[in-house]
Amino acid sequence: MEFLLGVPKPFHFHVISNIFMGEKSNFPEVWGLGLGLFLALYAGFLNHITPKEPALDNHSGFESTLLGLEMAETPKQVQDLIGIPDTIDFFHLSAEYRKVHYFDFGFIFCYLAFLTYTGHYAGRKVRPIFLKIFMGMVLLLVIAGFADLIENILILNVLDAKSAEEMAPSLEYLKPTSQLKWFCLFGYVAIVSVYFWLYEKSWILRTASVLFFTGFFLQLFSIYKTNLLELSFPFFALGLTCSWFHYGFSLAFSSLSKKT
Repeated sequence: MEFLLGVPKPFHFHVISNIFMGEKSNFPEVWGLGLGLFLALYAGFLNHITPKEPALDNHSGFESTLLGLEMAETPKQVQDLIGIPDTIDFFHLSAEYRKVHYFDFGFIFCYLAFLTYTGHYAGRKVRPIFLKIFMGMVLLLVIAGFADLIENILILNVLDAKSAEEMAPSLEYLKPTSQLKWFCLFGYVAIVSVYFWLYEKSWILRTASVLFFTGFFLQLFSIYKTNLLELSFPFFALGLTCSWFHYGFSLAFSSLSKKT
């Protein structure tokens, strides 16, 4: 039988031997493919369980209730999102947000792993120079991950508060912590985009470079106009998708891929 499911038989044997027999190992790309797919599914799950509508209103022009909660500065902004304590809305919405942030603790380690993979792989062509800079890039990720952990704890404290007075201490640090997290994450991919633009010829990675830089500048100006942060996310997500497609999918089964 010359073909199996419309694909030449030798192709199946080649791919299987590549992955399992070690004849030509593309493990870094296959690993990145799986990690990126898992990250996308995880993000989709978090989005699915996140409440889509505020109890009363969102603030600062945000459409996302989750971002509205992360960037809340006053008890009123929180109460507009999740309701007033001891009401039915507050009971249900606070429970849903609490569940989202419990799962988000695991998501933090997933996206840090994927970004580390992307950044490390991006510098493979300029390894001597890159390794000196990569340690600083890793520091950005460590700060981002730590800020995200603190952000989750602050939000859980806000959700557990029984009054506006109890919310105030956590709200004092919530928005700055969230801004620090996003600045570090966008700063990281902005550095990666420089490598894409200077050392990669692939149009996919050149596109990712433009997307990352655009997202970074939108995030940077969100310090002055907060809802620009929400506009920066599509650029961030599309840039990561392009990176995942190239490193994970395009190279996973390519005979041109090299071990790293």
